[in-house]
Amino acid sequence: MAARTEQDKRVHVLAVVTAVVSLIPIGLGSLVTTLGAGMAFLDWPTSDGQGMLTYPWLQSSGDDFVEHGHRLGGMLIGVVAIVLCCVAWIGKSSRAVCYAVSAVLLGVIVQGLLGGLRVRLDELGFGHLIAFGHSVFGCLVFVSLWMVCSATSRNWNEVNEGSVDSSFVSCLAWSYPVVVLTQYVFGGVIRHVGSMLHAHFVGAALVFLFGCCVVISSFRMKFRNVRSRAVMVGLAVFGQILLGLGVWVTKFGFAPSGLVAVQHSIPQVVARSLHTVVGMVVVATAVSWAVTVIKSDRSACRNLATG
Repeated sequence: MAARTEQDKRVHVLAVVTAVVSLIPIGLGSLVTTLGAGMAFLDWPTSDGQGMLTYPWLQSSGDDFVEHGHRLGGMLIGVVAIVLCCVAWIGKSSRAVCYAVSAVLLGVIVQGLLGGLRVRLDELGFGHLIAFGHSVFGCLVFVSLWMVCSATSRNWNEVNEGSVDSSFVSCLAWSYPVVVLTQYVFGGVIRHVGSMLHAHFVGAALVFLFGCCVVISSFRMKFRNVRSRAVMVGLAVFGQILLGLGVWVTKFGFAPSGLVAVQHSIPQVVARSLHTVVGMVVVATAVSWAVTVIKSDRSACRNLATG
């Protein structure tokens, strides 16, 4: 196993910082969708004719405050992604890492352009469709950034002890990310189009059941990095299920307890927005776990062949 260099550590720390910063525009974007504030401004990249940094954001309120905050968050993650890319290339990280952070930067740029197109093409009737694509593509960018964090982490190249596990785990590694991403897409259709609610319920059940299989099967393996990522999957799925229940209760109420739903109440807005954000985390943890399983299987095969 190659020794982890100081450059690897720097890139990892900066990648984690970038991932944390990305939660700002992601969270504000989710809030924009929840509040229906996506068209607070009819222009882009300006806001009511003013520049990104000259618009009096702190003096604004309501939809204007949320939407322009989302735009500022997008600009911030763009700057941080540029710094991450420069540090990786100038510091001569491995070619794979350099290409990965470049892909993340390109994804951030495309995501910003999609946000602008959502505003520019709204009059032509494409606004909701582009907003849906903006949400799904944002999830993919976040997953890519999460994978950069994983690939530069201390235990990524850890030598695993044990033999190749059952074919069931391998099949699960290939299928679970697809199930989770499909479920996220169903959620996006609900938020932006208003349909596929029943499919989303079925998807939630599958994500939960598959997630239980992920955790149980991982703890039967001797691969420590697989188990640690399975724990993240379990925590993310559990949190997402709780938030889903919170969304349902705050949207429709709960008669046995006398709870009456109040539309656009703070609990409802918070629950719906966090449900989207944590949904991205579920996809990211599922992909990270799956890649680690596949990588560990191949490593174990090589160890068996050479041992």
